[in-house]
Amino acid sequence: MDKQKKLETGKVWQVIASLAIPTVIITLVMVVYNMADVFFIGKTGDARMINAISVCMPIFPIIQAFGTLIGAGGCTAISVALGKKDIENSKRISSFCFWFCVVIGLLMALVLNIFTEPLISMLGAADSYRDFAALYLRFLALGCPFMMFANGFVNIMRADGSMKEPMIANLSGTITNIILDPIFILGFGMGVTGAAVATVIGNVLSSVILFRLLKGKKDYLSLSPKNIKLNYESAIHPMILGLPIASGTVLMSVSYMVLNNLLLNVGADAQGAFGISRSIMLLSTTTQLGICMGVQPAVSYNFGRGNIERVKEFIVKTTMACMIFGLVVALLCIGGRDILMKAFIDDASIAMYGRQILIGCFITAPIYSIYQSAVTFLQATDKAAASTVITLIRQGGVLIPAMIILNALFGFSGLIFCFAVVDIVAAIVGVIVLTNHIRVLCADPVMVL
Repeated sequence: MDKQKKLETGKVWQVIASLAIPTVIITLVMVVYNMADVFFIGKTGDARMINAISVCMPIFPIIQAFGTLIGAGGCTAISVALGKKDIENSKRISSFCFWFCVVIGLLMALVLNIFTEPLISMLGAADSYRDFAALYLRFLALGCPFMMFANGFVNIMRADGSMKEPMIANLSGTITNIILDPIFILGFGMGVTGAAVATVIGNVLSSVILFRLLKGKKDYLSLSPKNIKLNYESAIHPMILGLPIASGTVLMSVSYMVLNNLLLNVGADAQGAFGISRSIMLLSTTTQLGICMGVQPAVSYNFGRGNIERVKEFIVKTTMACMIFGLVVALLCIGGRDILMKAFIDDASIAMYGRQILIGCFITAPIYSIYQSAVTFLQATDKAAASTVITLIRQGGVLIPAMIILNALFGFSGLIFCFAVVDIVAAIVGVIVLTNHIRVLCADPVMVL
């Protein structure tokens, strides 16, 4: 229980660093999986393959979102349970989460393979690369159960403040994927099929390692179906807690589907440029998410203990760290946008679009961190409904209408800067809701016990 003691009494900045740094590495694994595929496919010089992977990108986060649903929610629920010394409920939650991954993962693999062609059309694929997109999606679907388990339980293992084990599991899968990508894509000439197969193998390895590591936490985690209780506390509540982050991921993917369809009027190269730019942008947004999710167990644990002043301190200092990071990354990526685009593909048309897109993507990077902090820490303090509403406002309620309206008014330029407009709106709403929530908690800390 030394790790739990550190969450309760350790120096705040030291706890933030010890929790955030490993979690950032873990969350960046998701980005590296995507970036590795795009990077090595780009080295084939075939723009059709780049466009195919880019148009399929929204599917990968949706698969991961189901893992996040029970991973982020389960992590919070288990952290609160540990704060209350409720070990039995912790075991019930973890058991439900595991079997959720198994069942839903298998169903998703089946659905994606059966409905590949309609999905490709929905994603906005052009005829010139449609076959490549279908091939990539079918092979990627085979790894659904492993992607869900790896993404879900890497979060659940952090519930007691552990960082080393999940980091090892995810890094092992990532390194494997990076090694296999050039071998399969370039060496064996497998193209998009090789990219998908390498991704699946990497997730399988991460899952195997996580499964073995979970045995060392059997004092408060369980995978046995005997511990499953389909009640509110052990099953529904963890999913409600994970809903804000998961729904945000799904809605963002839906937004990119809408974007891909709008970009058909501009051209396939614009779709490819947005795909590359999105991979680069994820380096920033995923790091900010990782910082917040890393500190989440500390916030949830102290919330469970009723230590509201410490909860407030964690939230304020974590948000500051995210904003500083966002500013630094924005300056680097906007200033080095030419270098970044050339690193992925030597195509003048795609690079031209990409340079413009990167400005729109990164101009509000510091402001995005405010939104991310609000969503994560509202969820961490049992305000899943408020967190979900803010997520829905940004990812769906504002972003999709903004895309359609700004595209109609300003064309391609409107699509570039719609993300900046949405970040500002979401940050304002997030600040108002989170500030009010903290004020209420400080006035009546007994309400959480």
